[in-house]
Amino acid sequence: MGRGGARTPGARVLALSAALAIAVVLVQAGMGQLLGPPPPHSASLLLLGTLALLFALAERFTVKFPVRRGAHTMSLSEIPLVLGLVMIHPALLLLVRLAGALAGLIVLRGQRGGKLVFNTTLYLTQATTAAVVFHLLRGTADPYGPVGWAAAFAATFAADLVSIVLISAVIALHDDSQEWRRLLSADVKELLQMPLVAVSTTLALVTAMLVRQQIWAALLLGVLVFCAYRVFDRYAQQTRTHQQVEDLYRFTRSLDGLTDAREVTRTVLGQARDIVRTEEAALVVPQDGRTVRMLLHGREQFAVSPLAGDADDWWQPAATGTPVLGEDRIAVPVRLGEQTGVLLVTGCMADTPAFTDDHHRLLQAMASHAGAALSEVRLLERLRHTAAHDPLTGLPNRQRYLADLQEATDAAVATGGTVGVLLLDLDRFKDVNDGLGHDTGDDLLRQIGRRLEERYGRRGTVSRFGGDEFALIIRDGGDQEVIAALAEDVRRTVELPAPVGDLELDVQVSIGVCVAPEHGDDADLLLRRADLAMYAAKDTRCGVRVYQPEDDHDTARRLALMAGLRVAVESGTLTVVYQPKVDPATGRPLGAEALVRWQHDGRPVPPDEFIPLAERARLIGPLTWHVLDTALGECATWRGLGHPLSVAVNLSPDMLTDPGLTGRIEQALHRHDLPAGALTLEITENAIMADPTGARRTLDALHGLGVKLSIDDFGTGHSSLGRLAHLPIHEVKIDKSFVRHIVTDRTRRAVTDAALQLARALDLTVVAEGVEEQDELDYLREHGCDAIQGYLISKPIPPLEFLTWLEKTRTGGRLPV
Repeated sequence: MGRGGARTPGARVLALSAALAIAVVLVQAGMGQLLGPPPPHSASLLLLGTLALLFALAERFTVKFPVRRGAHTMSLSEIPLVLGLVMIHPALLLLVRLAGALAGLIVLRGQRGGKLVFNTTLYLTQATTAAVVFHLLRGTADPYGPVGWAAAFAATFAADLVSIVLISAVIALHDDSQEWRRLLSADVKELLQMPLVAVSTTLALVTAMLVRQQIWAALLLGVLVFCAYRVFDRYAQQTRTHQQVEDLYRFTRSLDGLTDAREVTRTVLGQARDIVRTEEAALVVPQDGRTVRMLLHGREQFAVSPLAGDADDWWQPAATGTPVLGEDRIAVPVRLGEQTGVLLVTGCMADTPAFTDDHHRLLQAMASHAGAALSEVRLLERLRHTAAHDPLTGLPNRQRYLADLQEATDAAVATGGTVGVLLLDLDRFKDVNDGLGHDTGDDLLRQIGRRLEERYGRRGTVSRFGGDEFALIIRDGGDQEVIAALAEDVRRTVELPAPVGDLELDVQVSIGVCVAPEHGDDADLLLRRADLAMYAAKDTRCGVRVYQPEDDHDTARRLALMAGLRVAVESGTLTVVYQPKVDPATGRPLGAEALVRWQHDGRPVPPDEFIPLAERARLIGPLTWHVLDTALGECATWRGLGHPLSVAVNLSPDMLTDPGLTGRIEQALHRHDLPAGALTLEITENAIMADPTGARRTLDALHGLGVKLSIDDFGTGHSSLGRLAHLPIHEVKIDKSFVRHIVTDRTRRAVTDAALQLARALDLTVVAEGVEEQDELDYLREHGCDAIQGYLISKPIPPLEFLTWLEKTRTGGRLPV
C-alpha cells in the first residue's frame, strides 16, 4: 500500500488472482457436493499424465491476436480441456490443469512472479467455468452424443470468454478503472470473429470418440491438429502485421496538429505504451543544458524530472545511436535535429513473456516519427519564442508585453490590486550610435536590459520595444506614490555608469508612469498614457513623470505635424523613393520597395513618426493610395525601358478592412497597363492577426486578382504560424534585426535558418532586408535566400537616381553602395 492507501497495479493484479483462486475453490467444492467425489480408478494415471502433458504443450503452440492494448492468446488447450470434460471428474480435471499450467508456464514460457500467479489462476478459472457449463447443459445425457457435443462447445466458448474478460480487467488495472468497458466490448467482438475455438473443440470431440474406439487413431488427428495450428499461426502473423501498420498510421495521425512539445511527448509516450503493450514509457531528452526524463506510467501519471547522474542508465547506448533490446525493456534513439534523445519502454504486459525483434522494430519506427514531430514542434516553439522576444536582449517584445499587461490588469481589477506601467526611453541614445557605432550601442542596450531584468524581473515583466525603449510591468506595486518612488529607483539603476569596452558611458533616461486601474484597465490605453507621460518627462527634463490628464492632449509639435501632413497628403507633395531588391546569387535587380518620405518646414520627418500620425488622423488611406499610384507609374516606366521589375508597397493594417481595396487596386493596375504580378503588397503579421477572418477575405480577393502578397518584418510579430501557413501569401521578409550580425550571432542565425526552412517548406520566396555587410550577403547567398535589400546594395533613392542605378546594372557597372 502506498501513501493514501492506493494499491499499485501489481498489487491489484495479485488481489484479483487471489479472488479468482477463492472462487475456484468454492465452485469446485459446490460441484463436489453435487457430483460426489471422483470414483476409485475413474481415470488411469496414463490418461491423467497425457492430459497434463497436452495442457503443458498447449503453452508452446499458441496463437496471439492483438486486441487494443493487450493480445488475445488462443491455444490448442481446448483439446485436452474437452477430453478432460468428457473423460474425467471435474476435480481431477482441475488438478491436471494445474499441473499442466505450471509445467507449461514455467518450463516452456519462462514465467515467474505475478504473471505466473495470474495466468495459473486464469487457467484454473477457465477449467472450472467450462466444467460448470458442461455438466449443467449435459445433465445425464451421453457425453459422446449430440447433447454432449453442444455442452462441450458451450463450455469452451465460456472458458474463452472468461479469459478475454479477465485479461481485459488486468490491462484496465494498469491504466484506468473505466477502460474495461471499452476493452470488453471490443474483445467480445473479436471473439465472435475467431473460429479457432470451434475448430479445436471439434477436433477434441472427434479425438475423444476415436480414442474410445481406437486409441492409435489419435495420432492421425495429431497431424491434423498441428496443420490447423500452423494455418492459424500464419493468419495471426498477418493479423499482427496488419495491426502494426494500422497502429503506426494511428500514431502518426495522433501527432498531426499538435504544436505543444509537452502534448506531443505525452501523446508519443501514451501511444508507445498502447502499441508496444508495456507498463511504462519514457522519453529522455537534452533540454536547457541538462538531461530531462519524461515518464508516463498509467493513463494519467505523467511526470517530468531532471535525470540525476546516478540514475539507472541501462539505456545509455541508445543515446549514442545503439538500440537496446532486453527481455522486458527496449530503448531506441530519437533524432532531435542535432541532438539525440532516447525513447524507452519497460515492463511488458501479462500476456507477453518478453519483448521481441518485432517490438523493437515497431518502437524504432515510432521513434522516427516522434523525432520528426518533436523537431518540428521545437522549431515552431523557437520561432514563437523569437516572435515574442527582442532578438538583441532576449527580453519580451511589445506584443508580449501588452499581453502580459492585460493579464496583470485583469487580475488586479479582480483582486483589488494595482499594476504599475513604466515606459523608459534613453536620452540622446542616437549620439552613442552615431559617435561610437551601432555595436557599442547594442552592447549598451544589452547591459541595460540585463540590469533591469536582474533587479526588477522578479516583481514583473521587463521588455524592450525596440530602439532605446524599455518597459516594465510592476505587479502589486502599491499606490501611485509607491510606484513613482520605484520609478525613481529604476531611473537611478539605468543611469549608473555603464562600462562598454574601454569606455564608461553615462546614460540618462526619461520614464513615463501610469497605474492600473486608476489610469485605465486596457493595456493599449495604459501604454499610450505611459508613452504620453514619458514624452512629457522628456519635454520637462524631469526624469520621471506620472501620467496626468493634461498629458493626453497632443503637444503643439504633434498638432503642427498632423496639420502639415494633412496638407501634404491632400496636395500630393509627399516623396516616394525606391530601395532595390536584387538576387543575391547574381546581383540581378528583381524589383524595388516604394517608401514614402516627407519634409515639414524644410526638415525631414522620420516615417516612424509621421506614419502613426497618419493612422491616428485617418490619413493613412489617402497616403497609401498616393504611394501606390506613384509606384505603379514608375514601375510602368521601368518596364517600358526594358526592365521587367516589380514594385512593393506597404499596406497599412487599416487598409485590410477596406471593402473597396481590391477593386481600386485592379483599376490602378489597368490605368498603368501593368499585370497584377508586377505589384507586391507588404503586410505585417500583426495586421493579419488583428482580424484574421476579415484579413483572410481581403487576402483571398487580392490573391485571386493575381497580386503578390508578402509578410513584412517576419518574426517580429505575434502570429500563429499554423494560420500563416494557410494564408495565400507568396513571400516573407526577414526583419533586419535578424540579419544584422547574422554570421557572429548564433541566435539570429538560428532564427533566420528556421525562417528559411519554413518558407522553403511552404514554397515561399524569402527576402532579407537590412543587409549592410558583405559577410551577411555571403551567408544569405549560401543559404538560399531568394532576394535581398539594404544599404550594401543601395539606400532608398529618388526615381531618377533609381533609373540611373538600373542602367549601371545593365551595363555591368558595380552596384553602388
